[in-house]
Amino acid sequence: MKKYIYFTFFILLVALIVGSFAGSQNDKNASQAQPDSPQNPLKSAYQDIAWGANVQKHLKILKTDLDGVSDAANNSDYTTLAMYAQYIVNDTQNAIEENDQYTVSSRLQEAQKEWRTALQDYNSAGQFLLQGANEAKNGTGGAENLQQARTFSDSGTAHLKNASELAGIK
Repeated sequence: MKKYIYFTFFILLVALIVGSFAGSQNDKNASQAQPDSPQNPLKSAYQDIAWGANVQKHLKILKTDLDGVSDAANNSDYTTLAMYAQYIVNDTQNAIEENDQYTVSSRLQEAQKEWRTALQDYNSAGQFLLQGANEAKNGTGGAENLQQARTFSDSGTAHLKNASELAGIK
């Protein structure tokens, strides 16, 4: 499942590059656009490509975090699980802040929103995972928070799939 997500966004990056340049060639207003105008196809293509690269960067980081969670959970290592849960919270927050700095073309705006929603869900999952891991570590339960983390993680994955579909990757 994680490999699917990583691969999907690698394809997203490639599609962004190809689609942005192809779209800029077909833009009827390309010759009329001002250099600083949001309609400038080269500027728009640059933002699309830069955003795609940023998504790729954060997917690699998130994959590392999720792999750490998986290993820790499989070994019932709640200390390491809490550590990786905190990484997820921090890394998704950074990704959200960076995502919000990009102004992508209208073709990718919905994909960008879905990516942001996925990050928010993974952030919530990380928070619940952290709380559940700490409770389990202290012997005070944690099952409810771990289940809530799973629910948010599943929702994040669904939004990730939506983002890839909206970006033209099926």
